[in-house]
Amino acid sequence: MICLATIGSGSIVDLFLDAAKQTEGIILEAVYSRTKERAARFAEKHGAEKWFSDLDAMLADPKVSLVYVASPNSLHYGYAKKALLAGKHVICEKPFVGSAAEAKELFALASEKNVFLMEAITVLHMPNFKQVREWLSEIGPVRLANFNYSQYSSRYDAYLEGKLTNVFNPEFAGGALMDINVYNLHAAVGLFGMPGETHYYANRGFNGIDCSGTAVLAYDGFVGTCMGAKDCDGDNRAVIEGEKGYIVVKEAGNIWGSAELILRSGEHKKVDYDLETNRMSYEAADFTRAIETRDKESLRSWQEETMLVMELLDKLRK
Repeated sequence: MICLATIGSGSIVDLFLDAAKQTEGIILEAVYSRTKERAARFAEKHGAEKWFSDLDAMLADPKVSLVYVASPNSLHYGYAKKALLAGKHVICEKPFVGSAAEAKELFALASEKNVFLMEAITVLHMPNFKQVREWLSEIGPVRLANFNYSQYSSRYDAYLEGKLTNVFNPEFAGGALMDINVYNLHAAVGLFGMPGETHYYANRGFNGIDCSGTAVLAYDGFVGTCMGAKDCDGDNRAVIEGEKGYIVVKEAGNIWGSAELILRSGEHKKVDYDLETNRMSYEAADFTRAIETRDKESLRSWQEETMLVMELLDKLRK
């Protein structure tokens, strides 16, 4: 049985723990938060056996075998490194860390410690994302691809009043590219690999943070765009157009919901998605299985994808 400990107490942790409860082979052992009060409340909320406000004490617990890191973006690297040094497997929320150099260092450390280190990025584990990847060959050479994920942030109104929260603060690796458009980048890299020439056109707020923006990715034979916003809502979908037809994915972004394949020949295929399903249940199941079976091939594939996206983020943020 994999005994899980969490770092962070935000809504994303609630969602992951709900997914973990639905997954055989993993159980919540402990939670960590920086204050005793918050840690105790979060442990009671989720029925954790233990709670900690001392990170070193939690990482020293021999029962804890896996740590899920969901702290503010800029703290991912430090927390993940501590957990790896303690010999724990680690699942780190997106965006993985702040740079490709940090990612490379952590993956090397995980290999040295013989533990698994994975990025929690829902897209790659969604069944309809895998279906779209299989459909690509049917639409012929791709000529255009667009991925959009725009979601008006619950913290944007406060930002407009001059109040900084982590997600709009450059010091915490916030902004639309890192926080929301990273899902689109993972989708593009997962389907097409690393692009050649790239550019990021951003709409920046009063402190220079990108509140929304479009990443342009040039591939051999076509151009892709990844649009992400925290200052407006949008029609979150992916559209991939080829010479023989096109693919449309509704509820794209972090879900990759219902998808359709429409060919010029008249052929039409569709796969649905139950929006009531916890989107993190697929990655929770994949990670649990990989750790239990020591599936290093899947681990290698996930880590390579993360490295490519981290390198792409480095290029786009220049």
